Amino acid sequence: MSESVPYSVNKSKAEKMKTTGIAIIVALGVSAGASANSLTMSFLGFGDSTVAGIRYNSNLAFNSRSDSSFTNITVGEHRWGVYSQERTSFCVQLFEGVTVGNSYTFNVVDPSQVPEAELPYNAPGPMGSVKAQLINDLYRRYYAGLSNAADKGAFQLAIYEISHENISALTAASAVSQLALDRGAFQANKPGGSYAAAAQMLASLGQGGFGTMGSNLLGLTNPAAQDQLLVVPIGAPAVLAGFGLLGLGLMRRRMK
Repeated sequence: MSESVPYSVNKSKAEKMKTTGIAIIVALGVSAGASANSLTMSFLGFGDSTVAGIRYNSNLAFNSRSDSSFTNITVGEHRWGVYSQERTSFCVQLFEGVTVGNSYTFNVVDPSQVPEAELPYNAPGPMGSVKAQLINDLYRRYYAGLSNAADKGAFQLAIYEISHENISALTAASAVSQLALDRGAFQANKPGGSYAAAAQMLASLGQGGFGTMGSNLLGLTNPAAQDQLLVVPIGAPAVLAGFGLLGLGLMRRRMK
């Protein structure tokens, strides 16, 4: 795991993003015939991932403790097939899932608009601007440097903490101190290196300013499937606009 500000990618990841980015552009272009803000992908299974114990209670304040038991889940990257290419994402819902081999059509939205509220809690609902700023900074600092299962498991835990915590702060700078894996609505157990790495990621947010992924970080929502966060290559929105497949006006409206 490495912290990288400003955004950069190693050679292999850059090449993969360039190649598979074409598939994202094609997929968005094809879907534009019916809806310029949808994307269909086939779930291939988990990529680099690990197992972590988590618990969630939407009624708990960010500083509350809980004695409930932990549930083990897989945390890490999701692999998707998009027009014979492969992309990876991170999920942003705990209780909805996706099935290997099934295809899903997602609405493409700003990260602030994910996740949709899910049963049994009818929570947490869309992140809003403060959490989205935290998520963008998390991606800007760490996404490019994720290199193994422990890193990606930690990154997923950090996403869950941001998206599911009952943050009361009105600014991202104030919200950082309300993020902790050992208390609040979302909690994780401590065994394993992913917990410590996730805690480190969360504590670093905002240091030196908050970074952003801009329009290269997309939210994906589907009422019947697990919502996702997906990175598209730098310049992809501009390419889409150049081909007339996605209007910049639409992208800007969706990104507000």
